[in-house]
Amino acid sequence: MHLSKTMAQQDWRSWLLPFYLCGAMFLAYMARQSLFSIFPILRKQLFFSEVQLGLTGTVFLWTYALANPITGYLGDRFSKKNLIVAGIILWSGCTFMIGTTQSASGLLVWRGALALTQALYLPAAVALIVQVHSENSRSKALSVHGAGQFIGIIVGGWYGGFAAEWLGWRSMLWILALVTAMYGVALAFIVNEKGDTASPRLDRSQSASKPAAQLPNTLLTPTYMSYCFSFFSICAILWVIYTWLPDIVKTKFNLSLADAGLVATLYVQVPMIVAIFGGAFLGDRLMKRDKRSRLFIMISGLTLSCPFIYFIARAETLEQLKLAALGYGFFKGVFSSNFLASLSDILPVDRRGFGIGFCNSIGALAAGLSAYLFGLLKTQFSIETLFGFAGVLGLVATSLLMITLWLFFLRDYEQVHPKLNQALPSPG
Repeated sequence: MHLSKTMAQQDWRSWLLPFYLCGAMFLAYMARQSLFSIFPILRKQLFFSEVQLGLTGTVFLWTYALANPITGYLGDRFSKKNLIVAGIILWSGCTFMIGTTQSASGLLVWRGALALTQALYLPAAVALIVQVHSENSRSKALSVHGAGQFIGIIVGGWYGGFAAEWLGWRSMLWILALVTAMYGVALAFIVNEKGDTASPRLDRSQSASKPAAQLPNTLLTPTYMSYCFSFFSICAILWVIYTWLPDIVKTKFNLSLADAGLVATLYVQVPMIVAIFGGAFLGDRLMKRDKRSRLFIMISGLTLSCPFIYFIARAETLEQLKLAALGYGFFKGVFSSNFLASLSDILPVDRRGFGIGFCNSIGALAAGLSAYLFGLLKTQFSIETLFGFAGVLGLVATSLLMITLWLFFLRDYEQVHPKLNQALPSPG
C-alpha cells in the first residue's frame, strides 16, 4: 500500500515538471517573437534595412545553433536544473539590454547574446522531461512543454505590437525582462531535480562509460540524420512564417501592428496547439503496438502541411490567408507532436542532451538561413515563388522520412533498446 502511494505521488510530481517548464518556454518565445511585430518601428527609429531585419532572425538562430551542441553536452554532464535557471535569468538580462540599444548593430549584438543564453535552456529541459517520463507518456509530456512555445508566439506577436504602440518598444522589452527574471528565480525554488529524476527502470541500462567517445556514432545513425534533415526543413519553413508573415499581413491587408501580429500568429499557432496534443496522445497510445507509430504520424503531418504553405502566399483575401494558416498550423502540429519524443527514442540516455542540442542547432541554422534569404530575395522573387520553394523542401523531407521508416528506424531503435529486439514487429 505504501509503495503504491509513493508511486502515485511520483507520477503526479512528474507532470508538474513539464507544466513548470511550459512557462519558461512561453517566456523564451515571447522574447524571440515580440521583436518581429515591430519591424516598421525599427525601420523608422533605428534605420534598419530589409536585410538587417532578416538578420534579427538569422543572428539569433545561428548563434543559437552554434551553442546548442555545447550546451546539450553540458546538460549530459552537469545539473540540468542549474542550466535551466541560469539560462532564464541570463536571457532576461539580454532582453533588457535589447531595449537599451541605439543602433541596428547594437540590437543585433544583444540579439545574439539572447540566443547564447537561451541555448542553455532547451536541451536540458527536454532531456529532464524525457528522464522522468517513460515511452508511454513522453509525447504528451513534451507537448505540454512545447505548448509554451506556441502560446508564446501568439501572445508575443500580439504583445510586441500592442505594447510597442501604447508603451513604446523599449518599455515592452523591459517589462518582459522583469517578468522573465522573476520566473527564473521562482523555478530555482520549485523545481527539484533530484526529486524529479526518473526511476532506475527508465533507460539506466543504456549508460555508457565513455559517452564523449560515442558522440560521432550518434550523429551518423541513419535515422538520426534523417530526423535532422526533416527538422532542418521544417524550421526553414516555419521561421520564414514567423519572421516575415506579420510584415506581409500588414503590408498586404493594411492592418495595424497589433492586428497584423495577432493574425500572423493566432491562425497558425492555435490549430498547432490542438494538433500537438491530439497527435501526442495518439503517438503514446500507438507506441504500445508499433515502435514506428510516432514516425508514421510525423510523416502524415509534414506531407499534408506542405500545400498550405503555398496557399498562404497565394491568398487574395484575409479570410483565405486565415484558412491557409489554419491548415498549415494544424498539420505542422501533427508533425511536431511526436518529433522530440521520437528523437529521444533513438538516443542513448547518456547522449540525449547532446543529440537533442545538435539536432536543434541544425534547425536553428536552417531557420536563420531562411529568414535571411527571404529578406534578401523578396525583392527578386514573388512571395508565391519563395513559399512554393519552401513547400517543395518539405516534400523532400517527407520522402526521406518514408525511406527511414522502412529501412532504418527499427534497426536504430533496437540499438538503443536491445532488450526489446524480440518484441518489435518486422518492417515488412
